Amino acid sequence: MSKEDLQRKSRTSSQIPIPRRCTSTWTTKKEPRGQKFPSNRDEQLIHYQTIPERRFSTDRAHEIIKHIVDERLETELSDCIKTAVKKLLNDRYKLVCYVAIGQLKDSVVNCSSRAIWSPSSDTFTEYIYKNRSLFAVCILFAVYKE
Repeated sequence: MSKEDLQRKSRTSSQIPIPRRCTSTWTTKKEPRGQKFPSNRDEQLIHYQTIPERRFSTDRAHEIIKHIVDERLETELSDCIKTAVKKLLNDRYKLVCYVAIGQLKDSVVNCSSRAIWSPSSDTFTEYIYKNRSLFAVCILFAVYKE
C-alpha cells in the first residue's frame, strides 16, 4: 500500500459508515399504535373565546349589591358580594369588588381606580349606601379573561 492509501484508510476507519437505508428521523417517545389523530383541522386547533357569549348584567348585579348592602354592612361585605354575583356569570369573568365604608361627619372621600380593559366585554357597577351616620361605596368590576 502506498502512503496515500494508508492516510486515506486511517481517516475513513475512524468514521462510522452509515447505511444508505437509514433515515434521519428519530423519535424519543414511543407512540402507541393505532393512535387516532383528529380528522378535522378545526379539532386540532385550540379555540379561544375572545368575546363573551352573553354580556355581564350590570342591572342584576346592582340589585344584588343593593340587597346585600341594605341587609348587612360588615367587614365581609366584599366577599359576600362576589360570592353572590359569581352565580350570574361564567368562569371567564374575574370579579374585583371595592368597598369603602366611612363616617359622614365632616368627611370628604375621593375614590378612583384605573384599569386596562375592553369596553365591549368588561364592565362595572356601583352602589352607594347612606344613613345618618355613615356611608358605603361598593364598586364591582367584571373583567373578561380571554
